[in-house]
Amino acid sequence: MRVPALILPLLLGTGLAAQTTTFNGGLQTGLNLPVGDFADKKGTLGEYVGANGGVGLHFGGHFDFNFTQHHQLRLMLNANGFASKEQTIFGNTQQNTFSVAQAGADYVFNATSPVHGGYFLVGLNVNRIKATYELAGYPDLESNQSGRLGLRIGGGYTFNRLFSLEGHFNSVSVEKTGIDGLGMDSLTWLSISAVFRFGR
Repeated sequence: MRVPALILPLLLGTGLAAQTTTFNGGLQTGLNLPVGDFADKKGTLGEYVGANGGVGLHFGGHFDFNFTQHHQLRLMLNANGFASKEQTIFGNTQQNTFSVAQAGADYVFNATSPVHGGYFLVGLNVNRIKATYELAGYPDLESNQSGRLGLRIGGGYTFNRLFSLEGHFNSVSVEKTGIDGLGMDSLTWLSISAVFRFGR
């Protein structure tokens, strides 16, 4: 009788341990490619109002909560920077720069496990945007928007417990008009990230 009495608590403990949430942290960095209006929209003078096809960079950190082999919640912070190609307006050189600070959460579905195989993600984030328009010979113009809602969707592949490659589409809703208007309804870009993890 004593053996079954000891086995039952061990089995229950093992089952509870299997349901325990595990967590780990990490860093991500990579390239951003503006698309849509953010890449090619022009203003009334023929000037580009967005990133004009310029490539951007991003860097950030994340914290993962692994509920099961397949289901994960990722909290993330990201800093994104974009610089447009130079353009000539009335004989003067203009360049646009954008910085986008993101904080958000992604739901991640791992096809096999958190430490190996493909995965998909979808998430919401809140963004702070600063746009700077530099026209040679004139003072810089700045636009700032805070609390802008963003969405991202994508996927990746985890090679081992420390490293993944990931791609995702980002769209941030912004004010088009007004004193801090950006001349477009959204900032959209594609990201390619190297993801480094620790604590697994």
